[in-house]
Amino acid sequence: MERKTFSKAKIYVRESYNRAGKFAEKGDYAAAVEILLPVIKANPDVPQLFERLREYEIAWCKKKNIFVKLGGLLISLFVAPVAVVTAFINPVTAMAMCEGPLAIFVDNPIMLHVMAFVSNLADAPWGTVTALNVIRVLHPGNKMIRKALAEAMQRNNQAGEALRLHKEMVSDSPNDLAAKEEMRSAMALATLERGRWEEGGTTQDKAKDSGDAVIQQMLEGTIHDAEQAQMLIRKFTADLAKADSVDIRRKLADAYMVACKYDDAFREYETVAKKLGVDDPVLDKQMEKAHCASLESQAEQAENSGNTEQAVALRNAAAQYRADHIRSRAVKFPNDAQLQFDLGELSFELGEVEEARNIFLKTMDFAQKRRACLVYLGRCALHFNEPDQAIENLQTAIKEMYRMDKYKREALYYLGNAYELAGQNNEAVECYTKVRASMENYRDIPQRLAQLVPAESSDDAAVEQAQ
Repeated sequence: MERKTFSKAKIYVRESYNRAGKFAEKGDYAAAVEILLPVIKANPDVPQLFERLREYEIAWCKKKNIFVKLGGLLISLFVAPVAVVTAFINPVTAMAMCEGPLAIFVDNPIMLHVMAFVSNLADAPWGTVTALNVIRVLHPGNKMIRKALAEAMQRNNQAGEALRLHKEMVSDSPNDLAAKEEMRSAMALATLERGRWEEGGTTQDKAKDSGDAVIQQMLEGTIHDAEQAQMLIRKFTADLAKADSVDIRRKLADAYMVACKYDDAFREYETVAKKLGVDDPVLDKQMEKAHCASLESQAEQAENSGNTEQAVALRNAAAQYRADHIRSRAVKFPNDAQLQFDLGELSFELGEVEEARNIFLKTMDFAQKRRACLVYLGRCALHFNEPDQAIENLQTAIKEMYRMDKYKREALYYLGNAYELAGQNNEAVECYTKVRASMENYRDIPQRLAQLVPAESSDDAAVEQAQ
């Protein structure tokens, strides 16, 4: 099966994807799943649909009771064997058959394994990857799944992510020679994949020429180069000369941002806002970003010219503009989790920690911001010298983080801070060591470990000598 991007799929596919995202932002995962379910059945060749639908299904299943789960498992006992038989005749149809039971309750290992199997037969590795990843997310202790997922990721041109899984497996079993050999193979494959991208990736090969390739990648958000953005600016400007379009103006503004033409970007965003005639928080954020970037650019020029006072004034103006718009959006859209979270972040940055804590306590009721709120609540507790509360919040957040990314590193860092504040140095060292394994010089961890580990060693030596 040849994979498709949104630009090659039917128009309604992207529209449905975006519409589902808006419901998910509000925490209405049921509506998001309902929108994407028929779309994914009709368009199994668009990998982004699988990633997003599984994400919404996972969030939704956490709100369901045991009876719904049992109902989903019962239905899968009838659907699974039929899907497997159908897969040998028409694997694409079999993929669609799997979606119904998964939408009912995605924590269904039977149906997920069947989906992985039939997706392989359909030559749709993205279906296999997303199915196995659900099991990994909901059942992180299942080590066999990690290996199968890594293999599927390699088939899906995700060699870098597969390598990370192999590193996790070696970390868990450092004496497993077979695991180390598989990791070396994965490392070689990841290197080759990076080389192929530099020579000309899949998207470029499918484009008509190099110019089309650049435009295609920019439209997919994978290129962020000012020179290449100019190609899009010329294209969208020409398109607007033929017919005005809000969508094209928005894309033109995005291209101006990549090209660092912030005033032009702001002008286009402002035109779009006037044409829409309604408050759009996403558009307002883009306008804020463009205006603040313009002020920062002016501040840098002033600084380079030796006018430090003007640079400070420009940066203060940018900070005030950003704060005003964050507060305004939060007031206009009180039920938008992201906008309330932004207000909490702003309050924390400004030192209004008690106000920030109250905002995060309310916002954590929205499932999509729960983990981030818990991390900030942990930081608030640290500010108020409440290490036990900080440890509780941060531990809860980390339990819901299933891979070592920037968010988990941050949470582990602050958990280490909390353990230090509580005098639990061994636990602090354990947190810092985990972070250092993924990023050697993260923040001040080397300095913290240098202070903590020698003290630990001296204590151990003293104990041994006393014995």
